[in-house]
Amino acid sequence: MSKHNVNPELTGFHAVILAGGQASRYGGNKLLSTHPDSQLPLLWHVYRQYQRAGLSALTIITGHWHEAIRANLPSDIHILFNPKWETGLASSVILANQSVDENKALILGLGDQAGITANSISTLCSAYKPTCITASQYDGLLGAPAIFAPAHRYLLDNLAGDQGAGKIIRHQFQTNNQLVTRVPLKEAGWDIDTPSDWLD
Repeated sequence: MSKHNVNPELTGFHAVILAGGQASRYGGNKLLSTHPDSQLPLLWHVYRQYQRAGLSALTIITGHWHEAIRANLPSDIHILFNPKWETGLASSVILANQSVDENKALILGLGDQAGITANSISTLCSAYKPTCITASQYDGLLGAPAIFAPAHRYLLDNLAGDQGAGKIIRHQFQTNNQLVTRVPLKEAGWDIDTPSDWLD
């Protein structure tokens, strides 16, 4: 994996791509389905966008499809298995938070966001402020990818079940909209839940 594109300005960030779910609505392993733009497995395509943005600290958290993902992605990718994946998304978010250096800003991404580009990630990182949560805005929602500054990461440990970081982002925004920096990323709204989503 080439290191030539690492951006020194991003050394204070660690990106974690969540890929622990079963994807029951897809009827199979959507994370290894072929992305039409790159002809790569979806998860590998998404990972490469973060890599091309210049991030050097990157982790994928797996669950149900761990063995298949491990077998089909390059061996030098840092993959962390979540043994509690069946309890819901929160367990992967909490594992991400606990596994990353507490002094780093934590970028939470989703492995099925087929529309994410390196430019998306760069735009998000450029908008980051250590006093706020930085969140993508699309389809009238605030969500991932999102950046949690070290000062706000403790909030993630309060999640449970199928709650994701979006719950915290929306609550913070409703409490005080100055606590959330919103970054319009329409492309983040293209995620893959069913095979028909590839046609959108």
